[in-house]
Amino acid sequence: MQILIVGNGLYDIYEPAIENSFKQLNYKVDTFYWKSYFKDYKFTNKFELFYYKSQNKLIYGPIINKINTDLIKKCEKTKPDLVFVYRGTHIYPNTIIKIKQLGIKVFGYNNDDPFSNKYRVLDFRLWSLYKASINHYDWIFAYRWKNIDDYKDIGYKNVSLLRSYYIKDRNFYIPNIEKKYDVIFIGHFEDDGRDETIKYLLDNGVKIKLFGTEWQSSKYYEFFINIMDEIQPLYGDDYNKTINQAKISLVFLSKLNNDTYTRRCFEIPATRTMMIAEYTDDLANNLFEEDKDAVYFRNKEELLEKINFYLQKENERQNIGNNGYNKLMQDGHEVIDRCKEIVRVYDEIK
Repeated sequence: MQILIVGNGLYDIYEPAIENSFKQLNYKVDTFYWKSYFKDYKFTNKFELFYYKSQNKLIYGPIINKINTDLIKKCEKTKPDLVFVYRGTHIYPNTIIKIKQLGIKVFGYNNDDPFSNKYRVLDFRLWSLYKASINHYDWIFAYRWKNIDDYKDIGYKNVSLLRSYYIKDRNFYIPNIEKKYDVIFIGHFEDDGRDETIKYLLDNGVKIKLFGTEWQSSKYYEFFINIMDEIQPLYGDDYNKTINQAKISLVFLSKLNNDTYTRRCFEIPATRTMMIAEYTDDLANNLFEEDKDAVYFRNKEELLEKINFYLQKENERQNIGNNGYNKLMQDGHEVIDRCKEIVRVYDEIK
């Protein structure tokens, strides 16, 4: 089978991870990444900045037209068996129709929630083409259970769950590493109360270190900076090393995307570090058993109590970290497992 992966291509953990995994499975893989149409976000002057950024934001204009025209031409030339579109915000409905007319199956996947009513007004264009294209895909993979119901509510039935994943070459256990952090949270700021909870922990003596983006938008940013000096994002080896260096790694779930789990729920257990996450039925009943494979909290008071308990109980903490790792390995949540599921669906409907 020959596969063409279509998407932004900007971040290694998304489309390129899928690309590499299909190659490991010995499929012939080609890519069409539209990041290059926007100069890979490298602008030389203000006019270029406005020209490229506005079209990318509004998903409208000659660059968007060229992306779609070039994609059709590539499909006509290479004739893949499957086109896998990752978060197809920039793809016209008619583009999918024309590709399918070539006898090619077209699958879609979206790691965000295109049905969320919590996106800002400025993002009104973000999902317009994607939503208009839904009924033209041969199959769509949903990131979360909620979205399966969302698709079915609008009459689209060819949908199934495809969770996120960890990447074994990026997320792994480092033996005998020094545990230099009591508690860490790695993630973006979202105005959902996570900063209130972190301040509450700090006020009650928990040594917590923050990493991530957009924290300057929090009303407690100066308070955090006075304690931590800086809040920086982490990538690649630094990201994995830092999780390994933590006794406890904290997980907040995106309310914007109505998440019931997140990618870090796989990346943290891969390091054998104990995970404490916001409780959801999905996490506790479908992924990691509560107080065995992971620890969950329902409010900030419970979170504080459990952090203080497990910081004093090294053996119990290590056992939960190890159990989470073993459950992760047993159930198969690596990126290559997701690619196998994509192939399984293709073989079923081709």
